[in-house]
Amino acid sequence: MAISFSRYVDVTSSVGGAALVNSRDLILRLFTDNLLLPSNGIMDFTSAADVGEYFGTTSQEYYRANFYFSWISKLGNSPEKISFARWVDANQAPMIFGGPVLDTLSQFNAITNGALSLTMGTFTYVITGLDFAAAGSFAAIATIIQTAIQAETGGGALWTSATVTYDSTTHGFNLVGGVAESAVISVQAPGTGTDITQLMGWLPNSPTAAIWSNGSLVQSLTDILTSSTSEDNNFGSFAFIPTLDQAQIVEVATWTDAQNVAFMFLIPVNSSNASAISAAIENYSGCAMTLSPLSNEYPELIPGLIMAATDYTQPNSVQNYMYQTFAVTPSVTSNADANTYDALNVNYYGQTQTAGQYIQFYQRGELTGGINAPLFMNIFANEQWFKDAAAIALANLLLILAKISANPQGRGQILVTLQSVINQALLNGTISVGNALTAQQKLYIQNVTNDPLAWYQVQNSGYWLNVFFTTFIDNGGNTEYQANYIIVYKKDDVVNKIVGTQILI
Repeated sequence: MAISFSRYVDVTSSVGGAALVNSRDLILRLFTDNLLLPSNGIMDFTSAADVGEYFGTTSQEYYRANFYFSWISKLGNSPEKISFARWVDANQAPMIFGGPVLDTLSQFNAITNGALSLTMGTFTYVITGLDFAAAGSFAAIATIIQTAIQAETGGGALWTSATVTYDSTTHGFNLVGGVAESAVISVQAPGTGTDITQLMGWLPNSPTAAIWSNGSLVQSLTDILTSSTSEDNNFGSFAFIPTLDQAQIVEVATWTDAQNVAFMFLIPVNSSNASAISAAIENYSGCAMTLSPLSNEYPELIPGLIMAATDYTQPNSVQNYMYQTFAVTPSVTSNADANTYDALNVNYYGQTQTAGQYIQFYQRGELTGGINAPLFMNIFANEQWFKDAAAIALANLLLILAKISANPQGRGQILVTLQSVINQALLNGTISVGNALTAQQKLYIQNVTNDPLAWYQVQNSGYWLNVFFTTFIDNGGNTEYQANYIIVYKKDDVVNKIVGTQILI
């Protein structure tokens, strides 16, 4: 035995500087009205097969996921994840979609005192005395349970009008509350009788998990977008599986514009509504309209595929959204149609030809928005990444360091942190170096930076960076310090057309 050495020297080990905040994945999020996704639910999948297993291989969710995951970019990358979020577009009763029943009918027949504890709305009842001895089918078992639930009159119509059915396709028992209203639903072990909750496949952690979906009143598009991003903003582009009318598209476009280059809204249009929708949303930023005339093809998702397949950690990884090829039918094959849709800022999968060979690719990679908005998809997506990368780097700095002082040392810490993000932007091609600036661009840079030589650094180094401190009065009347940074950078403009002159002497 000996006196502990820590009485004299006590050394604590820890790992410092580890990132505490993760950056966003700029994947696609699809908003669906499919009842299989619980109200207010968000689920991510890493393959089309997983989407098919959950929603079914004949679902609209699977068809889009299959198109999404099957694409490979010119750099050899594919989307790695897709997100689905539930939009309640009509009042919904609380529901249970039971997992596939693994037991035989005879195993149910052996139960004469079955029990379960069910919560719907504000009422919880332990249902007992369920006798399945004479049940000749799973449908009969469903009827026995339904009768027992409906007998609990204290829960009102939510209980007395509830239904329980057996789905012969999914081999599961489904419960639907009697009223479409905001109401929770859950199942627990009864604590008495023979527990049938797992036998029914009604537990989320059972071998074949059930889906519990709380009842919900209809959600506005603004509400679901706001709540969805508040819950999980890990996506870069989004679209709706249900068809939206023009007023709904304007509502979503208004929300998208207010997010300030955070998300790209993917909109399918056709020949009959393209002009009207274009006129209605032309001044809202971040909206990508794509001609999508066929119900079984999804070219409107193309920008989301390209964004999700862009690996910003790799050199020269940013992409031009034009000249990308996909397995879809060309929707524009003439100059007249191309001119029409180009004027509307409507993108399309177009077809040209040379030497009798047809060449097909996505065109023209443009977005809606005002004069100060990024109007090309690649610029918009690059700024999405850059903006998020800078925010995450600074958040990690605040969380890792004991303090950031409002003095030259603190300024240096912020500058070093932002420089690491800028270096990555130079590596992946978000920042372009060596482009000659116009006189208007030089004057604008001088105006926003108050530095007459800032334009020279933007032109030759690709960026100009500054950090400075200001004070503000908080809600309690106290003076607080705030660090402000400005990055001016040359965006990566891409070439969409080559014009040659060949002179023969």
